[in-house]
Amino acid sequence: LDRDVIAQGLGQALHARVLRLDAGPLPDYARDPVLLPNTLPPERHRGYAVQWFALAAAVVAVILILLFRSRPA
Repeated sequence: LDRDVIAQGLGQALHARVLRLDAGPLPDYARDPVLLPNTLPPERHRGYAVQWFALAAAVVAVILILLFRSRPA
């Protein structure tokens, strides 16, 4: 996000801050105090994409096999 463009659209200045939920009032809420904007490397994203496309191909293959196999008379 471009902070300057948003500030211009709103017509007021924006502060360069990050808001995070305070875990104080919620005893069961656990949070990591370090802000990690992206925890997965690109190789991991590609791995998930390949995995899901392979699953989709396997489903299509099973459907085609079940549709075109000879049915007993």
